[in-house]
Order: sequence, then C-alpha cells, then structure tokens
Amino acid sequence: MRWSPRGGDAIDAAVSERDAVGFVAVSRGADPTSRYLTGRAFDCDLVFVRVGGETHLRVPSTVEPPSLPVASVRVDDRPPGTAAAAVLAEHGASDGTVLAPRTVPHDAALHLESAGYDLASTPAVEAARAVKDDAERDAIEAAQRAATRGVGRAAAILSAATVEEADDGDDGRDDNGDDEQSVLHWDGAPLSTERLRRQVNATLAAEGIDAAGATTVRAGPRGDGGGGEPVELRPGEPIVVSVGPRGPTGYRGALARTFVVDPDGGWERRAHVACDAARKVSLAEADPGDDAGFLGSELRAETAAFGFSMADEVTRDVGGGIGLAAREDPPLGGDRELVAGNVLRVRAAVTHADHGRVELTDVLVVGDDGPRLLGGAPTGLDPSRW
Repeated sequence: MRWSPRGGDAIDAAVSERDAVGFVAVSRGADPTSRYLTGRAFDCDLVFVRVGGETHLRVPSTVEPPSLPVASVRVDDRPPGTAAAAVLAEHGASDGTVLAPRTVPHDAALHLESAGYDLASTPAVEAARAVKDDAERDAIEAAQRAATRGVGRAAAILSAATVEEADDGDDGRDDNGDDEQSVLHWDGAPLSTERLRRQVNATLAAEGIDAAGATTVRAGPRGDGGGGEPVELRPGEPIVVSVGPRGPTGYRGALARTFVVDPDGGWERRAHVACDAARKVSLAEADPGDDAGFLGSELRAETAAFGFSMADEVTRDVGGGIGLAAREDPPLGGDRELVAGNVLRVRAAVTHADHGRVELTDVLVVGDDGPRLLGGAPTGLDPSRW
C-alpha cells in the first residue's frame, strides 16, 4: 500500500499565522514525525523543509534518494541545519522566522541560526498527527485486529493448559522459601511468561504485524521475571498479556487483557470488575468537545471507587493518543479538548504488591457519532471464554 505524505496543510497554516518563511524538521533514524510527513520510513538522517507550500527533502549519500510525491528529493551530505538553510535560501527565503518542532536537534538549530534565521518552535505537526483521517484509522484498526488475535492465542494456550504440581527435586520450597505451588503446563512443559510471549509474537508475525518489542506477559506479583528470566505461570494468579503491535504502515495498536486459570474469585475478580467499569466510562466521556483530562481523571476515579487506593494501586498511566507512536497527543491530562478523529489508548489497571496486577487496555476512536472501541476483544478473566 502506498502511503501518502501528511501534515502539509497544517504546516502551511502555522507558517502563515506566525508570518514565518518556512518550516524545518530533522529526523535521525526511524522517526514517527518523518514517516508522517513523507509517507515512508527512513533509517537515515532526513532533512524536511516546507517552503512556499512545497516540500523538499535532503538525504545523505549513503541512501538512494526515494521517489516521493514532493517538490524535490536530493542528496546532501552537509550538516542538516546547513542543508536546510540552503533549501530555504534557494526558494526565496534568505532570512526570517523558521518554524520547527520542539525536538529539532540542537546542532541543526545552531546552523540555521548562524545562517541568519530566527528559529521558533511549533506544535503544528503534533496537533495534525493527533487527528487521524480515515486511512489512518483503518490502519490502526487493522493493527488492533491483529492484536486481538495475538492475545486470543494466549487465551487459547491458557485454556488448554493443565495444572500440575511443581517438581524440581528440591526440599519442597521455592526460591523465596515458600511452599511450592502448582504450575501450568502446556505442550509437554511448564508454561512460562516467555513461552507465552513468544507464542503471541508468532501469531502477530503470521499476520504480517511487527510486535515492536512491546509484548509483555506478567505473572501475578512476580511480574515478568525481570532481566529476561522467565517466570512459570501458576493457577489462581492474574496473568496480564499486553501487546502494542505496529502494522506495515507504522500505525500502532494497543491491547491488554488479564486471565486467571482456576480463579478463587478473590482480589483479582474485584480488581477486574473495577477495571471493566472504568473501561465503560471511556465510552461515556469520549465525545468531541469532552475534556481529555476529565476522561483521565474519571478512569482513575471509577477504578478507585471499588475500594482501591488512588495513590498506591490505581494506575496513573490511563493512556492518551496513539498512532505512528505508542504515545501521542492528546494526553489524558491537562485541559485538552477531544475532537473527532482522535484515537486513544485507554488503560484501566490496578496493582497490588501481594496479588499482582489486573489490566484492561483498548483503543478507542473519538467520532462525531460517538466513541467506538476497536478490535472487539472480550474482557473476561476466563481464557476459555475468549
């Protein structure tokens, strides 16, 4: 699929409003902003210049200049700021104010300033990226469908797993000195966080989706083992499977579900009811014109309403925008107003030192006809009911 450059109109409007002469962005390696502005991924330094309503790109000689629907793409091995200044001057902007993202590299800014330009930051690109068009929303939804199938694979494995007594030939105690517990077995061996994670990633790969290093499996209060060491999964403990895959065009999904094999109906069930209630709040507080910060506070408050500590147990990270990056505008904090086209990662989670974590994460589209959750993933604790 050929992906189109975006953001030109937003940049031109900002340039006009600020009486600037142009816009410059410099990316180093893979960067969501350059992918948004050019319609393709770069793994090299890229100089992006918008002047006179046209886009000009400069790349180093280490890469073949790509064919893109822009005014010019040329090789230029000069420092990025120097190359950008030359493009501006070549197109009639020899001095004046130049807009740039707040993340423009320091050396590029110095070269532009030494060439006689006044540099001013603009959030125009971030603001444009926060509002997704139909094609972007479709790409995110495709990633979310793959995420659903990846987590569904984990649910199928957990549903097929058997409960067996731990047996490592020692004195009946685990590494912490506690009595050994039963563990889950699947396909002839103990089921660990790492085995389950690999199966999820294999499913994503079969869908043509990049796991993007974002797949995690957390086992009760023991987490994911830390340091790459796998943790064996046990019955009765909450198992959080979380994915954040990236589709072929770079757009991300986000999904987390919590499963329990042979639950006892204790802490994890109350925590799950709280998270599910908070998840439903997002469908009532995510209309165009609603306050993003209020939505975030409502997610936390609804979770805490079930008796969990707002300070110690309820997650502070309840989400925000998602797109070419896992974290984009708008944040679910501050006083930003939601608009149609925002796509949000919405998270409800509770963590306890003795019981572990319960989490539900989804992707939600803010639309003129109301919010819509993507992917259609079930939410229950029982993996056999996926």
